[in-house]
Amino acid sequence: MNNVREDVTQGVEQYRPWYMSGGTRWPLPAAKSRISGRRMALLWPEEDPGSDRITNQLMFVPPSPSAGDLSGQRLKKILTYYGLGSWFPLKPGRDIFREARCPVDACTITLDQNQTVDADAIVYHERFTHPRHTRPPKQVRFLHLLYSRSSTESHDRLVSPIISF
Repeated sequence: MNNVREDVTQGVEQYRPWYMSGGTRWPLPAAKSRISGRRMALLWPEEDPGSDRITNQLMFVPPSPSAGDLSGQRLKKILTYYGLGSWFPLKPGRDIFREARCPVDACTITLDQNQTVDADAIVYHERFTHPRHTRPPKQVRFLHLLYSRSSTESHDRLVSPIISF
């Protein structure tokens, strides 16, 4: 019986995604539609209602640039709006993405609130304050909470502007 369990465990481990302990399955660049040229991966709630988009997001790698694309790969800037707080040992810069062997490591973390307009993503930790600028069309904003839904119901008015991007 013990040998069977070990065999099953070994078989399961080979299918674990990169972000899990012992994970070896790495994502491939997302496919693009031949008609629209847009990614076919479903990443946002409105694209695949009721799904577990977190897995889709963790296994997402942007589509490879086309042969004629000379734009190069620009770093994605992630602003942690209220600093890093309890996210020790996270530090500004790119090192965390390289150390974690993230499949998409062309990202950098900044703490500089003066870069809100230039940031590709803004992370609000435990609270949200409307920024003083209009959101650029491709900027993503999200609220990171580690509270249960019942603990945050009184704060729905604060959270809803983020969800409705």
